[in-house]
Amino acid sequence: MIMRNFFRRSAAAFLAGSMLFAMTACSGGKEDGLADQTVMTVNGQEVPAGEYAANYLYSKATIETVMSQYGVSDLWNSDFAESYKEQLSDVARSQTASLYLIPKQFEAAGLSLTKEEEDSAKETNPIMAPQLTSWGFTDALTERLARYFLMLEKLDAHYFGEGGVMSPGEDEIEDYFQQNYYRAKHILVSTRDENNQPITDEEQLAAIERKAQELYQRAAGGEDFDALIAEYGEDPGMSSNPDGYQFTNGTMVAEFQDGTAALGFNEISAPVQSDYGWHIILRLPLLESKRSEVHSDIVTALTGMDMDRLLEQWIGEATIENAPLLADITFENVDSYKYDVS
Repeated sequence: MIMRNFFRRSAAAFLAGSMLFAMTACSGGKEDGLADQTVMTVNGQEVPAGEYAANYLYSKATIETVMSQYGVSDLWNSDFAESYKEQLSDVARSQTASLYLIPKQFEAAGLSLTKEEEDSAKETNPIMAPQLTSWGFTDALTERLARYFLMLEKLDAHYFGEGGVMSPGEDEIEDYFQQNYYRAKHILVSTRDENNQPITDEEQLAAIERKAQELYQRAAGGEDFDALIAEYGEDPGMSSNPDGYQFTNGTMVAEFQDGTAALGFNEISAPVQSDYGWHIILRLPLLESKRSEVHSDIVTALTGMDMDRLLEQWIGEATIENAPLLADITFENVDSYKYDVS
């Protein structure tokens, strides 16, 4: 699969009703009857080409948006284009199959949607409506997609949320949290210039190091750490994280993580050097109130499972058979198989 958490990203974007997707140009030229022909079966249920085409274009837009966040603005004309086109067919096939599988799993888990959720599935967000229409989503298919994402969200909570079926016990989760998460504030004295390029002048670097040592002495001597951050700190992220960074292994610069891990709670480090500059670090106790934000990550770390992996498992266990027509649908001609909802 192209990316881990693909379905979770799609669900979050759809349920938020956000302008996640760039409008993808879609040509006309749909041939009569193509959208109604069967392209695959899922546990014996026939899937029409129009549904597959809509999910293909939806998946394509999701991938474009995700890749743009990594600086790839013209994916289909990039060096990765052919590889991603091949993978896109698999993603669209899985997305289409999951629309048939999730309602069955939802029912088997004994879950149900509330009346409010059922009603919300019937109301298409006005921002997303023209996008869905451009991809060939009929009103009925749009409602199914909305219900699918609501079910997926509730299944995620059922299996992997706090007290979930596949969630480890509270003690195990708390132990992992305490051993693998950190919270820290720091005063960064940067060794980068205004263009974020490394400073190379030796005298300037020596002056920066002296400044870091002076700030450490002041902090260690009892001056207010937050006041020193506000006056001298050069990490803009600290202003939006007034409680400090709460993070786990591998998510911060290695020197910052190692420097934090070496401290006891409320201890201050001597200046620690990284590619970004000198860090004077104050380690703080973890905020239990924020543990729920990383609960699913902890469950995945402990069990090797999350909703996307479970969905992949269900897809792998299902009987999914391709009709000959599926091989005829390509990146270049998928628009010809859309439902005409203009």
